[in-house]
Formats: sequence, structure tokens, C-alpha cells
Amino acid sequence: MTRVMRGTHSRIRLAADELAHLEREVAKLVSFLDREAVLREATRLLTSDFGFDCAWLAEHLDGDSVIIRHESGMLSTAFHDLALHRGWGLGGKVFALGKVEWVDEYLSSPTITHHYDDKIRAERLHRIIGAPINVDGELVGVVLGGARDGATFGPRAATIVETVAERTAQALHVAEQAQRKATAAIQEERERMALDLHDSVGAMLFAITAGVRSVVESTSDAALHSRLSTIEQQAREAAMTLRDSLRALQSPVEQLALGSALQAAIAAFESRCQITARLVMLDVLPPLGDRAVRTLIAAAKEGLLNVEKHAGATDVVVTVGCSGDGITMAITDNGCGIDQDAAGEAQFEGDRGFGLAAIEKALGDVGGTLQVAGNPEGGTTFRAWVHA
Repeated sequence: MTRVMRGTHSRIRLAADELAHLEREVAKLVSFLDREAVLREATRLLTSDFGFDCAWLAEHLDGDSVIIRHESGMLSTAFHDLALHRGWGLGGKVFALGKVEWVDEYLSSPTITHHYDDKIRAERLHRIIGAPINVDGELVGVVLGGARDGATFGPRAATIVETVAERTAQALHVAEQAQRKATAAIQEERERMALDLHDSVGAMLFAITAGVRSVVESTSDAALHSRLSTIEQQAREAAMTLRDSLRALQSPVEQLALGSALQAAIAAFESRCQITARLVMLDVLPPLGDRAVRTLIAAAKEGLLNVEKHAGATDVVVTVGCSGDGITMAITDNGCGIDQDAAGEAQFEGDRGFGLAAIEKALGDVGGTLQVAGNPEGGTTFRAWVHA
């Protein structure tokens, strides 16, 4: 009896040690204040620290699918940018039910659909487990872990994946709060700078213009009159430039958040594929709702991903500006272009178009549109529009 109790106590201590290690490692997620870093780290933890052969994380847009954006330990690109539709496969089942699910023999399991079996075979996977990521009651993604051996999952694996999902949700919440605070602080500083410029430089330009006008009106020297008129015109142009700058400094918080997120997406794109990309904000944008901002950001990531995978480009420009009663975000590359005959709905057909189709639906849900077209001079333009 004593030996049995000692064995039980030993197993309890081992389980407690494993849980403590799990909590220590996963708690590090909260230290990341960047959304993309949080999502990357979640997949790395599952493979590097907790023994899964591979892991991937799918983000939820506004449609009926989650799209795989982050991977670790994969043998192929089969899952990259794959849309997991609600109820399809194990990932889609987790998305639909909102709880931890797993299968030990994926290809023969009667509890899931088999829409993605070809990709499972490409990765030589036997078993998969997944958990939903919920932030403030909203499902924002699904994290999945896979194994290539023929063993079985159990409560331990479920605890690991569920804990990673929970801490990822906490980290995303912290990152979002940090971003909001940083954005608010930047906005306050921009407004202070705008006020200072208005009171100092603006007043100075007004005084110069008024002084020059006074001298012009009191002189009869034609040459002097001409020079002073030129100075007056230059001062007026400087005042107009200042007003444009002040309007830009007082841009709404939504524009700052959009610009910051687009810049981060571009930086990640450049880091992944060493292609030069730049962001051009053409206008002071009208206020956008959170959902529209998130959808534009998702569209930008999808557009850049398509450049990376298919364009063979060396230069990319992302422009954002007002268009009609909305905002257009365009990604233009100098790559190989697309078949003009494939323009329109046909470009979204087939397996490789799942990401684009999901983005088109997400844009449609916020009253927006998506167009992908070849440029006359070569390359492709990916254009997303949302109503402001």
C-alpha cells in the first residue's frame, strides 16, 4: 500500500512539475506586445517546448473560416494560407464548436470531414489536436498541434494546447491594450505639436504675409513690388503647406492604427522575402470603424502574401487614400502579372484562392470590394475598398 501511495505521489509531483513548466513557458507570451510576435511564439512553443511535431495558428476574419497564417515544424507549404471553413476538418470543427477537439487517426476518423486529407498526407500527420482562441468572448483564431507518430492524444495534450490558446488570448488582449495606449500617446503628442506649430510658425507666416502686403501697397517701385509679391506668394504657399501638415498631425486614431499595422505588415513581408516595399498614405483618412480597419489590415496581409508566393516581384508599393465615399488600399508590384482572362471571379477558384476568397467575403461583409488586375506596364495591383 505504501509503495502504491509513493508511486501515486510521484506521479502527482511529476504532473504538478509539468503544469508548472507549462505555465512558466506559456506565461512568456504575455511579455510580447506585438500581435504578430504573439502568434508566432504560440506555434513555436508547441513544437520547441512541448514536443508536437508541427503546429499552426489560424486567424479568424469576419467570414465563416479561419486562415492559417503562422506555422512551425511543417514539411511543406501545404497549410500555408489555407482557409479552414467552419465545420471542415479538425480545425474547422474546433472553430465551429469553440472547444478543444482532437483525432488520433485523422485520415480514418469518422468524427470529422475529410476536405483537407491531401494536405494531411503531404505532412505525414497521424493525429491533430486544436483549441479555440477567444478574446473578450470573441473567437479570434484556432491553434493546432500535430504529430506524425501513431500514438494517441490525451488529457495532457489537451491541457497543453488549451493553456497555449488561453495565454495567447491573454497576450493578444495585452498587445491590443498596449497598442491602443501607444496610439493614444502618439495622438496626444501629434496634437500638441500641431498646436505649437499653429501658434508659432503659423503666426509668423501670417505676420510675414501681412507685413509684405503692407509694404507692397505703399511702394511705387515696380522692381521692389515684384520681389515683394513673390515673397508674399511664397509665404502663402508655406502657410498652405503648414495647414496640410497640421491636418495630417491631427489625423484620427483609426488612421494611425491602420498606418502602424500596415507598416508592420510591410516590415514582416520585407523580412520574409527580401523584397523592397513601401507605404504611401495619399490622404488624411476619414474615421473608420474597428471592423473595417481589421479587414483592411487582413486584406493587406493577404495581398502581400500573394506577391510573395506568386508575383516574382522586386518592388512593391502599398498606397492608401480616399476614393469616393470610402478608402482604398492598393498593393502594386512589378512582378510577372496575372492572366487577364482569369480576372474576376475565376481568380478565386481552386485551392490556392481560398485566402483571396475569404478576404473578398470579409470585405463584402463591411460593404467593401476586392479587385485584382494586371497592370498595363506589367505587374499586378491588388485593390481593397471599404466604405468610410
